[in-house]
Amino acid sequence: MNYASVARLLSLLMLIVAGAAILGAGIAVAAGETVQVISLSVTALGIAVAAASVLLLTPAPRRGARPSDGLAVMILWWILTPLATALPFVFGVANSSVITAIHEATACLTTTGHSIIRVAGEDWPASLIYWRGALHVIGAYAVVVGAAGVFAAVNLGGPGVHRTVLFTLPDTSFFDAMPRILMPVGLMFGLGIMFIFIMLLVLGVAPGRALGDAVSVITTGLVHPDALDRAPASLGVSVALGIGLFLGSLGLVFWLPFRRRAWAGLVQDPEIVLFAGLTVLFALFAVLAGLAAGDALGWSISTMSTSGIPLGSPEAAKSIPLTVYVMPCLIGGSALAAAGGIKLARVVVLGQRAGQEFQQLGYRRSVVSFRFRDRELDERSVIGVWVYFVAYVLAVFLFLIGFSFMGLGFDDSIRLSIGALTSSGGLIAGSDGNLGLGSEILLIAAMLLGRLEILTLLPALSLSFWRG
Repeated sequence: MNYASVARLLSLLMLIVAGAAILGAGIAVAAGETVQVISLSVTALGIAVAAASVLLLTPAPRRGARPSDGLAVMILWWILTPLATALPFVFGVANSSVITAIHEATACLTTTGHSIIRVAGEDWPASLIYWRGALHVIGAYAVVVGAAGVFAAVNLGGPGVHRTVLFTLPDTSFFDAMPRILMPVGLMFGLGIMFIFIMLLVLGVAPGRALGDAVSVITTGLVHPDALDRAPASLGVSVALGIGLFLGSLGLVFWLPFRRRAWAGLVQDPEIVLFAGLTVLFALFAVLAGLAAGDALGWSISTMSTSGIPLGSPEAAKSIPLTVYVMPCLIGGSALAAAGGIKLARVVVLGQRAGQEFQQLGYRRSVVSFRFRDRELDERSVIGVWVYFVAYVLAVFLFLIGFSFMGLGFDDSIRLSIGALTSSGGLIAGSDGNLGLGSEILLIAAMLLGRLEILTLLPALSLSFWRG
């Protein structure tokens, strides 16, 4: 392990978080929110002092970083950042629990978005709404950069699932390749949020709500704590939010062909085609459950994106059976987007491989090729996807058992375990159980594990990973 590279890069990333807290303190000053001025300032100062101290005390690395160092940065960042950003959720709101504050920060960073803090009249301080939005953007950015860079480098999930033209493993230090990813991902989020924000403003949405909703759909999260209870003001607003969820769910899979004006790629990419097909399929299921066609389509898009933000009546989704509700959440969005779930690319790979098995039932000695995005995959690649799928199912089962031991019912345990692992705030919100301390800790662990894509923690459990 190249400890110098890991520590220095982690410190630089935390300084960015400190900068976001400083901006939040400025918003609190403008809004006259004294308590939040103090809490956000202390957050910024604490993070900045700690990060700057590490930068000053850590010597320059003597050798280049490897993909395992990038994985270490990613794991440590997801563990430390919720702890560092939780303080503002302790002061200025009706919350005296540090664990609840860490849950709130984790939910925002993982773009799960579900809030368990209750504020009288849902009148949240403006600076805290900003802080929730800032954590959504920071977390979504980390998810996509990690997928396109770190996961692609360590070859998790099978070749082709995370690979893009943005990443090539360099001969020098692993981190030398990251700037090529950072700029396109930043443009994707920045332009996407601005596009939806302007659309919502034109449609008459108030600026604060428009910005929060724009961030919500592009990051596939829930910035406003009351977002799940608010219906869109008009059909135009629903369409704008639906477009944002479509863009947020596909991420780089849509952005890269769009930037190159490769229009054929936009209609032929397997993830885009599958997302559209499954959206229609789950909308049909919702119609069978009693929803109107518009509400059914809105629910399908929102749930496939793992956001949960209503595109129609917030009450409509309550009539959908839980067994139907969890299916789009489990599948989720693109492997190169902020949406959670097993990911569309893996579903494509498993579906194609299953189709080949059926083809070979009558022709056992036939030879068939297996390709994904113009790359031929071998059996080892498919086995890697199967292992991930089995690990995901096992994780759902273990968290289900864990929540059951905490005294929650079966339906609530299903909602919490799948909702947290897939970053689906709307699914978690349907739980009727009161979360105790143990349930909150389990929920935090599940949200973080989902963002680390489960298998990435396996190397970290080995001492040789940290000694290498």
